Formats: sequence, C-alpha cells, structure tokens
Amino acid sequence: MECSCLREAWSHSSFQAVPERGLGHTAIDATLELRGVPLSDIASVEVAITKYAGRRYSALYPETVEAAKFSGPYLAAYTIVHGAPMLAAFTEEALHDAAVRALARKVSLVTYQEYADVLDESPAKVTITLADGRTMGRAKYYPTGSIQVPMTRARIEDKFTTCATTAIKPDAAKRVLAMLSTLGEQPSFEEFWPLLSKG
Repeated sequence: MECSCLREAWSHSSFQAVPERGLGHTAIDATLELRGVPLSDIASVEVAITKYAGRRYSALYPETVEAAKFSGPYLAAYTIVHGAPMLAAFTEEALHDAAVRALARKVSLVTYQEYADVLDESPAKVTITLADGRTMGRAKYYPTGSIQVPMTRARIEDKFTTCATTAIKPDAAKRVLAMLSTLGEQPSFEEFWPLLSKG
C-alpha cells in the first residue's frame, strides 16, 4: 500500500489532493476563482509567479504525467476546464483531453513583478483576457490549506478520502480517518494496521 498517499491526504499543506508541487497551489487557487467563463470567450490566460517558482515550472505542455505536475499551462487549463486538479488530473487520459490541450495553448507563464523575489511564500496572479478585450484577475499570496488560509474540516476529510480510496476500500478509509481523528485515545494499533491493506 502507498502509505505516502495517506500522509499526503492528511496534510493540511494544500487543498488540492494532488502530487503537484506546492509552489503552484496559489496559482490554482486564483484560477479556481475565475472559472465559469465560456471557454470560447477566453483569448488568453496569464499565470504570473515568482522567479523561484518559475525555475521549477515549465511553460510547455507536458508529454508525461510526471511533467504535468510542473506545467503551468496544463495546470491552469485543467483547472479552468475541470476544477481543482485532483488525482484524476495526473493520468495519460487527462493529458490528452482536447479541451485542456486547446486552452493550454492560450496560457502564458510570466514573472509576478510585484513579488518576483519572494522566497518564503509563492504568491501568484492569474489574469484571463476575454475575446472582447475585458480582463479578469485574481491574486493569492497564501494557498488554501496554509496556516493563513486554513482548510475546513470537510475539505480535509474530502482530500483524505480522495487519496486514500486509491489504495484501500472506501469503508476502510472512513475507519482510518476516524481512528486518526482520535489517535491519542486509541488503546492500541491492533485494529488500525489491517485497515491499510488493499485486501
């Protein structure tokens, strides 16, 4: 069983239950707030990030699932088309999504000048330009799930379940979550370890 999946799911570090790098979470959060515009109305999408994040992210469309975790155009396009990039976003099928590929061609990755040299956080600004010239923008300094922007209990549980059920059965995932929530009260781990088995 992939125990790292459970650790990732329980982490409060981000809202997205994905194997995507944390430097991109603010851009994803900003993009989520801009969803709802008909794709045919979008002329361009600009994703502005820090210089530090820019050294780790690619401006190219990914050719592999691993590369998708570091692709600014892919993550922005997928988020606009489908919403937050959960685990399903990092599959071969997702990479060949026609709507995502088409929109990604309109996405540019640039430096966020106001916060270009920030290192301790990863602020991002996303701007969508419509075909009629209007623009819509959102900026985020802290990602959802950080101490500054904490996740709700419901989101934490949803994130845990999304990740955990790729490795264990849904009923087992619920029991694991319940036990983790009361870890200090458990008399032993005798009932816990069997739950982590795919069988």
